[in-house]
Amino acid sequence: MSDEEDTTVLLSGKNEDREKASAALAVQQPVNITGADVTHVAFRSDISLLLTSFVAVFGGLAFGYDMGIGTNIISQIKDTYELTCLEQYMVSSTWFFGAIIASFVGGIVIDGCGRKWTICCTAGLMMLGSVFSALASSFPLFLCGRLVGGFSGALSAVTQCIYAAEVSEPHLRGRAVLLHQLGVATGLLLSSIACIGDDTQWRMMIWLSAVPAVMQGLVTLIFLPYSPHFKLLQMSQNLQTKQSTSCSALGNVVETLLLAFGLVFLQQFSGRPVVLYYAPRVFLLVGVCPDTAFTVAAIVLNIIKVGSVSLSLCVVDKIGRRLSLIVGATCMMTSIALLGLISAMEESEVDLVLSPSLDPCGSIKVGELVPVLPSGGGFHYATGAGMSSPLLPTGVPPPFPLLPTPVSLVADDTYAGASPLCSVPVNTAVSPSLRYLALFAVICYEIAYSFGLGPLTWLLLTEIFPASVKGRAVSLTTSLHWFADLIIPVTSTYFISTVTIGGVFFSHSLVCLNAIFFIFLLIPETKGESLHQIVQGLKIRSSKTRMYQNLQGLPCLTKNAWLQQKARQYRQVSHATVESTVI
Repeated sequence: MSDEEDTTVLLSGKNEDREKASAALAVQQPVNITGADVTHVAFRSDISLLLTSFVAVFGGLAFGYDMGIGTNIISQIKDTYELTCLEQYMVSSTWFFGAIIASFVGGIVIDGCGRKWTICCTAGLMMLGSVFSALASSFPLFLCGRLVGGFSGALSAVTQCIYAAEVSEPHLRGRAVLLHQLGVATGLLLSSIACIGDDTQWRMMIWLSAVPAVMQGLVTLIFLPYSPHFKLLQMSQNLQTKQSTSCSALGNVVETLLLAFGLVFLQQFSGRPVVLYYAPRVFLLVGVCPDTAFTVAAIVLNIIKVGSVSLSLCVVDKIGRRLSLIVGATCMMTSIALLGLISAMEESEVDLVLSPSLDPCGSIKVGELVPVLPSGGGFHYATGAGMSSPLLPTGVPPPFPLLPTPVSLVADDTYAGASPLCSVPVNTAVSPSLRYLALFAVICYEIAYSFGLGPLTWLLLTEIFPASVKGRAVSLTTSLHWFADLIIPVTSTYFISTVTIGGVFFSHSLVCLNAIFFIFLLIPETKGESLHQIVQGLKIRSSKTRMYQNLQGLPCLTKNAWLQQKARQYRQVSHATVESTVI
């Protein structure tokens, strides 16, 4: 049974309304179906699927490119507008402020105007924002363009994922949503590549984000149908059942919202921003020139991200969401714990390599790398012991003892070797095996994140909410996503200076461990089920029931009588007595 079939006939709990809905559908459906009709319908279905995939990829491409280009061009536009440190931070943060605004008000638009028209409108706004930023003659006008871009980009991402989930067959839904995530990864990669070359062409780089947005909007407007679930919502309004439907749906939305917020929290605080901030220093260790380490790290990791999302896209509808998430979270936990172990090792001094440098604003600056300073004079960076020992040639302690010292203040004999890729000296205090081990851990973490928690969180958010409140619920949940993106870079320096970089890595590994338990115990498997079946399953089984049933899935607990009793005890609604009132 398709999503449209098993939700249309369940518009409300009243039998007369069901009969009206069924009769309305019967009138619309043809009585005599010939072989030519079947072939024509199949052809139209294939064309619709192809166009939906096209829109998903180009929507993600516009979103990912616009989000990434703002951070990558900071060094290029600071001379144009003569930016202060605070203004440089505002270049990237303004986009996320726009995304946060969209997360609070965008859901009303999605549920009110429909998925198709929201995609068309956000595509126009994205084009307007990019053009406004590219043509801005002053910095305030540039920020206005970035604000519009963040608002439209975040709203477009939510709407596109919801639309792809609602128009796809259950066995293809995972691929349809992850096509958008593949577009996002490709857009981030292109934004990194676009910054290579002439620093004066940053306006053209911003212009480019308008191209996929225009293509997304035009194809959606001309060719794509309305979401079937939105059409059902309109039918329920005509049958005067909207109020009862919404009230019933809201009865289970609170618990589902907590489940979604928990998943987004674990995704955002699993340590990926911290890993990305220190990836350039790891590439510096293996011989990449400091002038290009940031760009090389961004391009390499984005290539890995594209490949990992592609792999997840191919297997998510075969092995399921839960297994993909658990495998990804396990690899993330292992990789980031390895980074923490390397950072905390007594004699490796890799902790110094992973320590952040400070820009004049006092925040983490990954674009300007400095060579690392080995321990000496009784000082140990991982523990902070010996902090008063002089490390500088001048005989005075460094201004930030837990952070690397600028290269101009380091003694000339600190570096004995030279990088094979550039003429800048490389610290030979770190053994080659540890250098490549750190690089291996960073790459493994990015693969695991881009395979599991990264894209699959967006997929699950589009599956677990009733259609009547899906736009508002998913948008509200993503507010935590954008808020975390905004505050993590600001607070990272404080936490690193408090607990050291090794401690930060270990804390994130604990978050990944909690994610494994959270996913195994509470996240439902949605593979192959229609959206209505997923929502009904969440309504029938409470979180406690699902937790005990998942525990029974372990081989050692399969026949545990206590778990079986608890599962029956916390079952809230019986399958036989459930009155379906959610769509």
